[in-house]
Amino acid sequence: MKITSKILSTIAATYFGSASLFAQEIDVLSVDFESAALGVYDEDQIKNDFDTVSWAMTQNRGLILKDGKKGNVLQVIYPEGAVGPEQGGIQFVRPIPPATDYYLSYDVYFQDGFDFTKGGKLPGLTSGGANYTGGKHPENGEGWSARYMWTGQQQPIVYLYYIDMKEKYGEGVFLNATFKTGQWHTITQHIRLNTPGNKDALIEVWFDGNKVGWKKKFRLRKDDLGMIDTFYFSTFHGGATPDWAPKNNSFVKFDNIRVYTKPSKKKK
Repeated sequence: MKITSKILSTIAATYFGSASLFAQEIDVLSVDFESAALGVYDEDQIKNDFDTVSWAMTQNRGLILKDGKKGNVLQVIYPEGAVGPEQGGIQFVRPIPPATDYYLSYDVYFQDGFDFTKGGKLPGLTSGGANYTGGKHPENGEGWSARYMWTGQQQPIVYLYYIDMKEKYGEGVFLNATFKTGQWHTITQHIRLNTPGNKDALIEVWFDGNKVGWKKKFRLRKDDLGMIDTFYFSTFHGGATPDWAPKNNSFVKFDNIRVYTKPSKKKK
């Protein structure tokens, strides 16, 4: 079942309005591609699977195929020499019910022969859709983005744009993990916003079940702005210069995309 903002609000009111607490994780987005038709994964199919998609850019670089272990998966193509989202990979923006605390999890598989070059982008949670990327600094704390990147050393990082960032093109939180080709990995991101006026935001990441990095005691937003409101599927090589481009056609597979809330914990 796809959970809309209205349904989530009703659930929250039911639980948080009483002494009861969430007894289990609640998905606000869950896509495993099993109902998707095999073949080219275009904008219409994305909207069918992900429902309320704001915009999408695929250029025939998405493909649904059968994986021996996972069933239907999404394969993304990064053509030789392609840099940036207009030339390689795919992107789409999927709004989620605004909240201060979410988890994002998905499975990712870099196929044998994938050229990591200098690095590239991977999906993550954001506030403000795709607005706070590409060198646009949220000066007033009105939004942020927390996509991932892979590096030339095959290391994942959290690639942040936020109110107190020091660099023009984002800041990296390096993770103690390595993407291996020919192997499925599960990467999980937890984001908790700072309370208004405080530096108590938290981002933490698990890689194949192991906690591999975090950033805490900082501001993601200002006042009550910058709610977590978007799953941003964004993947491509770059950077913007030719030396970021793959030297051969490269492929990554994705599966089991989830955005969810965790059970609440009683305070002792």
